Amino acid sequence: MDRMGDAKDQVREQAQSLILKLMDEAAPPMYVWERLAVGFKHKNYRSREGVCLCLIATLNIYGAQALSLSKLIPHLCAAFGDSNSQVRDAAVLAIVEVYRYVGEKVRLDLTKRGIPPG
Repeated sequence: MDRMGDAKDQVREQAQSLILKLMDEAAPPMYVWERLAVGFKHKNYRSREGVCLCLIATLNIYGAQALSLSKLIPHLCAAFGDSNSQVRDAAVLAIVEVYRYVGEKVRLDLTKRGIPPG
């Protein structure tokens, strides 16, 4: 988790690559994400951003059926209010990706949580 917040781009990319490889060879994606979800509250903003970007990569590789998105959406909603703009932007990108896979159910869930439709 700490490596996802490293100052060097290459280290962050390799950390994400390792996580994705773990999903491919060692454990199912949701098992890995149950442990990775703590990263949404990491003290380093780059780690929080990296977790959002890793979620996007996971969705693009494994699709929505491999994840229990209802467990991850609250974390993304909390990231919308993050103090760092890069984390907020990554959370928006992640929710857009979730919407691509799930559709209107996500919009309804966000409305219930008080997130404006825009």
